[in-house]
Amino acid sequence: MKIIVKCAAIIIWQRSLLLTRKRGTSIFISPGGKPLAGEDHLACLKRELQEELGVQVKAFRPFGLFHGLAEFEATAIENHVYHVEIAGQPRAGSEIEEIAWVNYRRPPCEIAVGSIFRDNVMPLLYQQELIN
Repeated sequence: MKIIVKCAAIIIWQRSLLLTRKRGTSIFISPGGKPLAGEDHLACLKRELQEELGVQVKAFRPFGLFHGLAEFEATAIENHVYHVEIAGQPRAGSEIEEIAWVNYRRPPCEIAVGSIFRDNVMPLLYQQELIN
């Protein structure tokens, strides 16, 4: 069975979480992406965040490993999630059409959030009082 490996960034500002929406889709997902052949997770995050948001990675630390189904393909996903500190002001670039700063109490009802972040990551961030 094929498994998609993804590296995802948790970027928090003023207790809100940054999510992205790709062009042609309606679901907000974490910034990040699939590592290229031979690319480690940090290199993947640096490349993806530069392409998608125009920001640099200042620091990162592991948050957790989450399993689920990919939002846009009926394929198992292994999502390696990292807390990331960035330099620069995030803006939508590359295939990203829109970015959103969301919190836990009122987001998933207002915007569609990918299942791994909606069901696993955001509740944990809320419990840890990192997001509102």
